[in-house]
Amino acid sequence: MTEITIEQIKQDLETAAYVERLLPPVKPPKYRSWLFEIVYTPQEIAFMERKPIKIKPTNEQIALWERTLDWMEVLEPRERMVVWKRAKRIPWKLLCRNFGVTRQRLWIMYNRALVKIQFSIKKCC
Repeated sequence: MTEITIEQIKQDLETAAYVERLLPPVKPPKYRSWLFEIVYTPQEIAFMERKPIKIKPTNEQIALWERTLDWMEVLEPRERMVVWKRAKRIPWKLLCRNFGVTRQRLWIMYNRALVKIQFSIKKCC
């Protein structure tokens, strides 16, 4: 089995953050309306504005997203936030303000978290 690198972990986390954006939002179930369904003519349909195509994640992408969520169990809550926000490509400067630490300290925390993930992957597999 090949060893997973930190760069692969970063790439998988970025992909998982992207997939999370594609997933539909969690909504409570709604009641169906008792009103009749409107039937449009072909001419009315032709004049309607086109809805943008919704991109749906593939099964492989969802599996990767679930796997990265399992990786987060190894980390402490603060480390999870740093890792996930970096996966979403939030700039270091904003993260430094949010966490109240210097960029170097935040970078060290981020790299330690990635090493923890790498170690947990090696350990379980």
